[in-house]
Amino acid sequence: YSENKNDKINLYAYAYAVNEENASASGIVVTAPTCGASGALPAVLKYYQDVYSVSDVEIINAIKIAGLIGTIVRNNATISGAVGGCQAEIGTATSMSAAAIAYLKGGNIKMIGAAAEIAMEHQLGLTCDPVLGYVQVPCIQRNAVAAEKAFTAYELASTLYEGEKVSFDTVVEVMFETG
Repeated sequence: YSENKNDKINLYAYAYAVNEENASASGIVVTAPTCGASGALPAVLKYYQDVYSVSDVEIINAIKIAGLIGTIVRNNATISGAVGGCQAEIGTATSMSAAAIAYLKGGNIKMIGAAAEIAMEHQLGLTCDPVLGYVQVPCIQRNAVAAEKAFTAYELASTLYEGEKVSFDTVVEVMFETG
């Protein structure tokens, strides 16, 4: 993860751009995994293309990995903020993004799972708190934070995955019970 301040600003801007477009309802609506949590994964992938010149094929493969993580959450718990709170929506997006990063960094399946687990674990308990009835306000900001958290989750996983104590499946179950 680049320490260049402009790279970080771009990461946030990418997340904001997706969510602002969704909030405007004037163009293409992105859902990855949901409309409210759709900025993190595209921001991470665009960042990788810009900073590391990652190929389109690698980006597509990272999307496949992220999609598997989202599907696991959807099938075993929920990605719905109405059901599980923001932890379900943005937690899933953060997990998807962290898994994509681990894949792009050459991580094995255990590291990818650990990155997704750490990302979700650190979103547990996050509730939906609309500002003046508009959920877009906290969602837009949370997507930028989630994109950066995904990098932190990967960094932790890259050194801790061998001694992992909590599985991704377990943290998904806890998230659902908490919601």
